[in-house]
Amino acid sequence: MSRIAHSFLLGTLIATAVCVPATSAQAQVPAHVRVIINSARVTRWLRPQTDVILSVDQGMTLAVLDFDKEEGAYWVVLPPDLHGSRNVGWIRASSVEPFVPPPAAPREAQRSDAQAGIAPSPSAPATAADKVAITVRRDATSASAANIADAKTPPAFEDVHFERDRSSIRRDDIDGLRVAATALKEDPTLVVTIEGHTCSLGTEAHNLVLAQRRANAVRDYLVNEGVPAERLLTVSVGEADAEYDNSREDTRRLNRRVALVPKVQR
Repeated sequence: MSRIAHSFLLGTLIATAVCVPATSAQAQVPAHVRVIINSARVTRWLRPQTDVILSVDQGMTLAVLDFDKEEGAYWVVLPPDLHGSRNVGWIRASSVEPFVPPPAAPREAQRSDAQAGIAPSPSAPATAADKVAITVRRDATSASAANIADAKTPPAFEDVHFERDRSSIRRDDIDGLRVAATALKEDPTLVVTIEGHTCSLGTEAHNLVLAQRRANAVRDYLVNEGVPAERLLTVSVGEADAEYDNSREDTRRLNRRVALVPKVQR
């Protein structure tokens, strides 16, 4: 074969290889999936399929963390349970379909509608005929001022810190947790969101589970101290929303924490 013919053939092969479309295995993992069968099982492990965390109903939407191509299963985040905890598990790809949630309305528009008593509309924007006139009573201003004066400022609690890849409570944090437990028992109007955090070391899925274990450890300690469980809500934040610099170990270790966020319950 001549050099010119050989070069032409090689160029054709390269062009053909470049034009081959990506396979489904190379497709991007969706951010959300929707359940398409009744009572789809979410399991803690891929094998064996006996450790079922939850059976989810058709139509439920789940956030996706990862996808295992060999097993054909998504690693998903489950809805909060009665205590506000969010678990993660595996669900078969045959039980779900990719789903794109509709865009949320702007936050300022939602706040304005809520203040005006208007339900959010999923369709066309409101016209001039749809506007609602609001008359503020004269005594409403004085009542609002009184409520602000009577509002209590919730206490601030110290963060609980953890060793790398650990969820056991350290001795150094016991005193701070006892202070929080005492404040919660003395004031029944206080509720606390227990936020579990991690540093950036490890995978996102691993850190989400680790952060949940840390939040659960703090919740269990407070419950053992006599704080009602229904006033303690746990949330797994993982490595997201880091408060300190993750590029250096001296500050990265401060992200291995649990934050106690109190709120006065009316």
